[in-house]
Amino acid sequence: MDTSRMLYLTDVSAQNSLAMFMQIEQMRNAAVKLYDTMEALLYRSQIADIVNSYYDIGTVSEVYQIFGGYVNKSFGVYTVKDGKKCEYFVRKYKVGITEQEILFEHSFINCAIENGLDIAAAIIRTKEDGTFVKLSEEVNGKTIDRYFAIYTYLDGEDKYTWDNNNLNDEEYKSSAEVLAKLHYATRDFDPKGLERIEPKIMEFVPTLPPKYREFAKLDLPNNRFHQYYLANLEDILEVIERTVTLIPKEALAKMPMNPIHCDVHPGNFKYKDNQAVGVFDFDWAKIDLRLFDVCEALAYFCSSWEAETDGNLLIDKCGIFIKAYQEKLKELGGLPPLNETELQYLPDMLAIANIYLVNWDVTAYYADTSVNVFEYKAYLQHNVKLMRYIERHKEAIREMIKNL
Repeated sequence: MDTSRMLYLTDVSAQNSLAMFMQIEQMRNAAVKLYDTMEALLYRSQIADIVNSYYDIGTVSEVYQIFGGYVNKSFGVYTVKDGKKCEYFVRKYKVGITEQEILFEHSFINCAIENGLDIAAAIIRTKEDGTFVKLSEEVNGKTIDRYFAIYTYLDGEDKYTWDNNNLNDEEYKSSAEVLAKLHYATRDFDPKGLERIEPKIMEFVPTLPPKYREFAKLDLPNNRFHQYYLANLEDILEVIERTVTLIPKEALAKMPMNPIHCDVHPGNFKYKDNQAVGVFDFDWAKIDLRLFDVCEALAYFCSSWEAETDGNLLIDKCGIFIKAYQEKLKELGGLPPLNETELQYLPDMLAIANIYLVNWDVTAYYADTSVNVFEYKAYLQHNVKLMRYIERHKEAIREMIKNL
C-alpha cells in the first residue's frame, strides 16, 4: 500500500478524546446561549418598535417573556408615559394564524367586555384604531407575516397551568361562574362573517382518523412518544369512531350554539382570594356547541395529574363546576342553563372534548418532533388515561348529574 499521498489518522487517547468532547460541549452550550440571547434581543426590539411606532402608550422601559404557553409568545411589558409607569400584556401570534381569525378573536373579546365581562383582558388599540400590528420576518429565505397585539395586564395570580390544576372548591366554583358569564356576555355576538378556520367540533372529530393513520406510518422506531402512540392508536380510533355516533342529530339540534372560549383551563385564569379575577387567551375562540366548552373545561379542570391517579376524572369536582355554572346562568337570565338534552349527553361530549385534547397532544408533537419527547408523552398518556377513565365511568358521571 502506497501511503505517501494518504492522511495518517493518529490514535487518540481516551483522555484526549474526553478533552475534545468537553471543548465541543462548551461550544454547543455557547451557541445555544448565543441563540437565546439573540432571540431575546429580537423580541425586545420588535416590541419596542411596535409600541413606539404604532401605539400611544408611552416608551418601553422593561420587557419580560412569560412562559407556559405552547403556541403564541407572551410578554409582560412596562412603559412610561407622562412620568407614569404602566403595564401591558403583549402577544406575538403563532405562525400561520390568519387576520380573519385575529379579527374574530378581538371582536369576541370586545363583545364580552361590552356586555359585562369586566375581568377579560381588554385590547389596546393602535394609533390608527386597529387591534393588532403586522410585521414581516425572513424565515429560511421566505418572508412571512407575524402579528402582535397588546392587552391590558390583568391583576391576580397565575396560580395554575393546564397540567397543574389543584384548585380548591371555591376556585372551581368561581371559574365555572366566569365561564357562565362569558357565555352569557357573548350570547348575541355577531361575528359579521368572521370565523375561526377550524370546523365545529362534531364536524372536526370525524376528520381525525385518516390523519392519525398517516402519523402511524412515520419512521420513528426508537421514539418513546411514537411507540406509546402506536401502542394506543387503535383504542383512540375506536373511541373516536364510536363516540361521534352516540349523539344523534336530533339531540345536537337541541344543544345551543354559542361563542365559546375553546381553551378553558386553569392557566388561562387569574386568581385572588379564592376567586377567579381574570380570564384571557381567547385565540382559540369560535362559535360552537356550548356544551363542548363546558366539557372541555371539565376535562382540563377536573382531571388528576397526580402520579397515583393521573388521568382520573374528579367526578365530585365536576359536580361543583357544573352546579356553579348552572346557578350562575339562572341568576343572570337571558341564557338558559344546560338543558335536559345537554345534561343527558354530557358524558359523551366529555369524551369528545378529551379527544380534542388528545388531538392537540398528537398534532403538536408530530409538527415538531424535536420537542421534549418525555414531556409530550406525559401529555398524551394523561389524555389517553382520561379517555379510558371516562369510558369506564359514564354511569357514575350520569349519576353525579342526576344528583346535582
